[in-house]
Amino acid sequence: MAVERVFLLLVVLASIPLAAKGQTCPDGYSYNAGLCYRWTETLSFALDAIDDCASDGATLALPRSQGEHDYLTSLVSETILIGVTDIFNEGTWEYSDGTPIGAFNKFLPDADYPNTAQIDCVVMSKDHAYMWKPSSCSQQQYGYVCQKDADTGIPPLVCPDGYSYNAGLCYRWTETLSSPLDAIDDCASDGSTLALPRSQGEHDYLAGLVSETILIGVTDIFQEGTWEYSDGTPIGAFNKFLPHAADADYPNTAQIDCVVMSKDHAYMWKPSSCSQQQYGYVCQQDADMTQFPQLECPAGYTGVSGTKCYRVVTTVDSAVTALAECQNEGADAVLPTSDLEHYYLKSLGLGTHWIGITDAEPHATEGNWVYITTGLPPLGAFNRWGSTANTDALDCVTMDSTEAFQWAPTNCLDNHACVCQKDPPDQCPPLVAPENGAVSGSSLPGAVATFSCDVGYNMHGASTTTCQADLTWSNTNYPTCIIAQCPPLSTVPHGSLSPVSHPYVYQDEVLFSCDTGYNIAGVSSITCQADGLWSDLMPTCNIVQCPLVTVQLPVILSSGGSPYSYQDEVTFTCADGYAMDGAASATCQASGTWSDEVPTCNDIDACLATPCDAQATCEDNPAPALDATCECNTGYTGDGLADGNGCSAVQCPALTDPANGAVSGTNFYGDVATFTCDPGYNLVGGSTRTCQADTTWSGSSPTCTAVQCPALTAPANGAVSGTNFYGDVATFTCDPGYNLVGGSTRTCQADTTWSGSSPTCTAVQCPALTAPANGAVSGTNSYEDVATFTCDPGYNLVGGSTRTCQADTTWSGSSPTCTDIDACLANPCHAQATCRDNPAPALDAACQCNTGYTGDGQADGTGCSDIDACLANPCHAQATCRDNPAPALDAACQCNTGYTGDGQADGTGCSVTSECIPNPCQYGGTCSELSPSGYTCRCRSGYIGDNCQIGCNIKYHKFPVDQFGIHNGKCYWFSRKSDRRKYKSAQTFCSSNHGGRLVIIKDKNKQSFLESKIKMFQIGSISKWIGLNDRGREKNFKWSDDSAFDASVYHNWRNIPTGRHKNRDCTAISKARDSKWVLLNCNKIGQAFICELGTPFI
Repeated sequence: MAVERVFLLLVVLASIPLAAKGQTCPDGYSYNAGLCYRWTETLSFALDAIDDCASDGATLALPRSQGEHDYLTSLVSETILIGVTDIFNEGTWEYSDGTPIGAFNKFLPDADYPNTAQIDCVVMSKDHAYMWKPSSCSQQQYGYVCQKDADTGIPPLVCPDGYSYNAGLCYRWTETLSSPLDAIDDCASDGSTLALPRSQGEHDYLAGLVSETILIGVTDIFQEGTWEYSDGTPIGAFNKFLPHAADADYPNTAQIDCVVMSKDHAYMWKPSSCSQQQYGYVCQQDADMTQFPQLECPAGYTGVSGTKCYRVVTTVDSAVTALAECQNEGADAVLPTSDLEHYYLKSLGLGTHWIGITDAEPHATEGNWVYITTGLPPLGAFNRWGSTANTDALDCVTMDSTEAFQWAPTNCLDNHACVCQKDPPDQCPPLVAPENGAVSGSSLPGAVATFSCDVGYNMHGASTTTCQADLTWSNTNYPTCIIAQCPPLSTVPHGSLSPVSHPYVYQDEVLFSCDTGYNIAGVSSITCQADGLWSDLMPTCNIVQCPLVTVQLPVILSSGGSPYSYQDEVTFTCADGYAMDGAASATCQASGTWSDEVPTCNDIDACLATPCDAQATCEDNPAPALDATCECNTGYTGDGLADGNGCSAVQCPALTDPANGAVSGTNFYGDVATFTCDPGYNLVGGSTRTCQADTTWSGSSPTCTAVQCPALTAPANGAVSGTNFYGDVATFTCDPGYNLVGGSTRTCQADTTWSGSSPTCTAVQCPALTAPANGAVSGTNSYEDVATFTCDPGYNLVGGSTRTCQADTTWSGSSPTCTDIDACLANPCHAQATCRDNPAPALDAACQCNTGYTGDGQADGTGCSDIDACLANPCHAQATCRDNPAPALDAACQCNTGYTGDGQADGTGCSVTSECIPNPCQYGGTCSELSPSGYTCRCRSGYIGDNCQIGCNIKYHKFPVDQFGIHNGKCYWFSRKSDRRKYKSAQTFCSSNHGGRLVIIKDKNKQSFLESKIKMFQIGSISKWIGLNDRGREKNFKWSDDSAFDASVYHNWRNIPTGRHKNRDCTAISKARDSKWVLLNCNKIGQAFICELGTPFI
């Protein structure tokens, strides 16, 4: 009754929406259902009728539905031609615009009127009740009806190319048979889905659009047996599934997960396999509402042609408050009465929001919905009910954003946004801008609208029109924007242009090219400009010319003269005594270059005939002579001719042997004499001489000298003396402090090597040194070696740290000693500590804190701090302890507030003045004193224990708010209104927080406990999910721990569910005062829930 009282407060002010304005037809045409028709009674042949319709931009009538057929029947009174033919494919009838005949046709039976090759047209025959009858296109004349689309004010840009528009949606039919996955992918590539028919109007449009069975976006692949749209939204009140008895294949199985609109079943919905069959399909997407002509609406309101004016109210409130806000400004809550209005409201981008519909008393009766406006009219044929079932408690309606904005019965006290609606002011139909143009101005009576064209387009027709008092435009022949044209172009001699077009229009670009052998003079392209003129003059093609050919003797130009043009040829010859090297002719090429270079003419070489001796040089005599001159080479003598006495070599004098050596070899021109030395001698000078052309020997003769050994190296710490010629002796000696090891001499031998091997010098040795006490010595004891002394850890070296071995085998200096190190010199202790060095080998010292201090005493450690006497707990438990500063070793004790005494643990201590001060009750518990002594704690909900120290929120700390109750040793968490979730989400929430589950209720005590907490936490105004559902199998209810529900044990149903309750499978505690259990749609949002957990003990 609360809802009824709410609606008694409503003031209904608005009116029922009127039909959409703005659909217009040309003069002479009548309007019906989006189309315009003109009947011509004059009898004509088919071609003449088609031409007459085309002159208006129309076609012969194309009846595609029973409604269009019936309208034509009512319009005419004689047999008429219609736009159906098989002229393109004999025997296959189709509409004259090339589209196939769909499910609808009105053909007479074939047996009565057989089709032949001469029968290619169709009439609606008056003699046969206007059934369709094949007829000749040329032998008979008929009246006819021309048809064109009405000007609905909806521009073509609302849908993508290839899509058709209907009532806020865009559709594209694909006849190609495809699998569901391929069809879904194809639609998704356009940003579309498979068609989702949610209303009778959308279903009928699809049935009229196609001519074959098609896939639609309905599936149960996500939950077997539960059909839903492919976008995840549930099937609403509307569906067209075949009855079970209509088709033997209808029963659903796990393999049947897709749905088709079946042509064989009047396009009813039929389950089908997703993988074993292929179908055509229709893709669907929302129309682009931003492209619709805008209505002129009151300030703050918007709308498009075919809708009302709307204002979005984003404030979330109850239906009462939301509707009152609309009424305060003379508006209604939105009253959608068409698919177009529905999709426009969806496009506003608002979430779930109120609409002005109710079934609450006294305005209506339960289940009989009315619009909340003047007269409270009932709903007409149009509705968009979703899947949510109506109940007594759901008396208002929202457009539910979680169910594709279908209508959902809703509790009037829920909070949602809303949309206010007003009728648009009287105005002329919205004007559509001409293609490639624009329109501006108001559509209100008396206003003038102005048309304009884009750059490059010229207006044809009147540029303005006025909105008249009768809400029609003064000029209905709207202008068009015709693209600017440029003058035609003539051909280019010896060239071409591309493209060749008739006509050329704005922004067309023409490219010019010349034939081979011709060059372009001027620009290579011109563009048609917005003013209808070309951007430049046409170019010309000039023949290519090659450069002048020049020659010099002995090259002779024998033909051709300048100027030289493409394909001209010149020829060349050589003077007497010369031979040509190169091409004898050259041709002028398209590139403006010659095909070959000018050849060269070379003197004919007589030497090529080899007229000279092998040892003679041949020299050709210049042209025009054809002989050569022969001359003997250096070192040879004769006439040089091959057929004369030729050329012979000259001879040198004999050479003399060097002392201690010899010479060998002959002495003709070019011969080489070789010199050598006896053993033990080396050659000084060149080892060879050559007989030259002038009969002398090259160079001079060498000499032989005794060999020399390499210089010897002195041994380390020693020396070597003596020369190094053959037979010489070298002597070795050592430095002081070193002894010679090896022979003292070596002799230079004939092979330049020394006899024997070189000796070495080794250092003398000192006696071994003794390490000092508590130390060590290191190093060797050879001459000049250094011994190093070190001390053990904890000792200092006193004396020199090194001694050196001397040449007389004694050590320099004297050995050092090692003494203990005092670690206290480094001040390692705290200022309040005493330092004592630890004996070697220790390197540290012992630090001890002074009286009254404690710590390790280290300067770099804990140091020394005042001893806290309070650590010994000298005070009573209800006293505060304060340490007395060092060197004192005691503390002062003072009783806490509420206590009295000396505070000493071993004194009078502290006695209570108030049991509840301080408050012993934890986590917000309330303390009460008992008489004569003691106290008791009253714990907050969710806490227990003498001091409320045990709590659900302590153990189950992941929950967002401390809103718990404890019953029979278990914790229960109650969600806030803001935590509302769908059923499955609520289950997941409970289990993910410490392994809980939705609450199980098997006795009256627990039900009463839950009701008391619901009241305490103030969530009674919304329903609360509990852990009971039959989602697995209808009427087989189970609890959240998978145990079976037994109504005989306990239940709190308002009405025990006995029949089918499709889509209502989950249980909630009702928001009504009786807190009964009710069944709700599991996917209904806005429900609170209760989680059942374990004990509160950690």
